[in-house]
Amino acid sequence: MIPRREMVWPSARLWSALVLAAVLPCSPGLAADEPSARPVEMSVSVRPVQKRCFRDRIEVTGTLVAREIVDIGAEQEGTRVTQVLAQPLDEVALGQVLARVAQPSDAANAPGLAVRAPIAGFIVRSIATAGGPVSLRLGPLFRIAANGEIDLDANVAIDDLARLKVGQAATVTPLGLAPITGKTRRVDQATDPATQLGTVRIGLGSGQDLRIGTFARGIVDVGESCGLSVPFSAVTFEPEGTIVHVVARDRIEARQVAIGLTNGEDAEIRSGLGENDLVLTRAGAFVREGDRVNPVVLGDEVRAER
Repeated sequence: MIPRREMVWPSARLWSALVLAAVLPCSPGLAADEPSARPVEMSVSVRPVQKRCFRDRIEVTGTLVAREIVDIGAEQEGTRVTQVLAQPLDEVALGQVLARVAQPSDAANAPGLAVRAPIAGFIVRSIATAGGPVSLRLGPLFRIAANGEIDLDANVAIDDLARLKVGQAATVTPLGLAPITGKTRRVDQATDPATQLGTVRIGLGSGQDLRIGTFARGIVDVGESCGLSVPFSAVTFEPEGTIVHVVARDRIEARQVAIGLTNGEDAEIRSGLGENDLVLTRAGAFVREGDRVNPVVLGDEVRAER
């Protein structure tokens, strides 16, 4: 039989080795200074804060309408149309004969009375047909868009209504047509209680391609704001506010900012940044406050823009 003392020593030595192996990696001087797996230094793309002007715009939608409509009928009630000389969408001149009317009792070869255009423009609507009756109950024989002038009658949000004024430049794009320049002609400050929308009239002038009733979108230039800007991709919206990350002394700092106008690529910064700040061009979850980074400035042309 093997003595009991000779069996104990191998197990004791093995146990001591296992304990030593478990303790040594955690001993001071042997472990990493920081247990985090995040890199001590990473390269990030930055861009200097720039100075830029942003156009303040208001978007509106509506339909094309005639600026002024003139109704034309026959002077004598109970007459009939004997001849029609103009059709809808025709351009007409001042004094042009649009139709002729006569009493039913008149001879068949009577020329009839001339119905003339009291103003130049184009015919929007007509109910004149040869042999048809003329009556106030049926409405005017012709409706003319005076001088062919067309407006955009558009809806505008109540929050934007106060910034609209007569004479502001606008760009209107009718459905299926190229953009047209115009100006605001009238701003109705009263709003529809049901929709909470106001209305604005934008004058477009005249043109053969403009058709009443066509849907159109408009952009009204209401001003300009110049100041500091950053890429819109650098802005993050977090519960504590709007944040832009900057690099200061090779460390990440999260700055709370107030943004103003945007143009799709850049955002106006109204507070929270200085002209000499370097901002991360694309913010994200890969950085946090206090991270040590290696800033890489995007191109010398960016500095030239300043």
